[in-house]
Amino acid sequence: MAEDRESRENEGSMYGYGLEEILPVVIYLTNKYTSGESSSVPYEKAEMLMEAVLYCIRECFTWNTAGVLPAVNSLSARQAYDKGYEYVTEKVKMARGLYDGLITDFEDYGCLNYRKTVLEGLPAFFLKYDIRFCPQDHILTLDYPDMVRGEAQCGADRIYSYLSHLCMEKRFLEQFDRQAVCRVLAGVQPDYRELYLDNICEAVLFQAVKCVITDSPVWKLETSGDEKELLGIYFDGDTREQAARKTAALIEMLVGAMENAVPDPEFRNYFGQMGKAFCARYLLQAGSRE
Repeated sequence: MAEDRESRENEGSMYGYGLEEILPVVIYLTNKYTSGESSSVPYEKAEMLMEAVLYCIRECFTWNTAGVLPAVNSLSARQAYDKGYEYVTEKVKMARGLYDGLITDFEDYGCLNYRKTVLEGLPAFFLKYDIRFCPQDHILTLDYPDMVRGEAQCGADRIYSYLSHLCMEKRFLEQFDRQAVCRVLAGVQPDYRELYLDNICEAVLFQAVKCVITDSPVWKLETSGDEKELLGIYFDGDTREQAARKTAALIEMLVGAMENAVPDPEFRNYFGQMGKAFCARYLLQAGSRE
């Protein structure tokens, strides 16, 4: 308990605010929570409200749609909280826009976990998310994983990031025939429709890059020739670091070819992060012990 309190105090001090500056904001939020009927709440609720204040203050100094962040100490704690609350509200609206795009012509490839998470789970966030009193809780377990999880996030930050990732993954998957994607999933998990709990895009991207390495038609998502031999030839003499860089470059080249007329570095970089993990699997398949 003491460690939690120290952690919260440290978080506030990161932006130049002492506990004496943050507590009045917590009291303000507590009064709103109790509709002014009491300034006293159970410890668990007080902790929740303190975290809500810190979440919004952090949001003030780390994200906004204009791309211009206020300087630390340029705002009072209350001003930073209010501004952060506005940013969280805006982020939820943007997340909703991403979600609407995701479910337009949505294809689940027969994967139950993907379908339930997107069509049944995510709507609950927009119905139940408490921007004012508990913005740090994104409510959902997100049983279907995004391909690149990134650093730990919570609240609207996590949902916005998650939906951004799923939208990029959808854009990638749409480049392939549905049956080709389903074949890849069936190859990974024969009963994938009910039992596949991993990320669909990861499996397809892994296979697509392997098609490039083995000089097979990427659109078919099927390799030709001796996979082990061809992978071994491609990575022959490479250290693990060199192989990882080559794999990341292949991924970025592949997804770069799927961009529209305007280059999209975020799209390429997102998928490129899988280079190291894919490289380890390719080397294992090739029988390398490098």
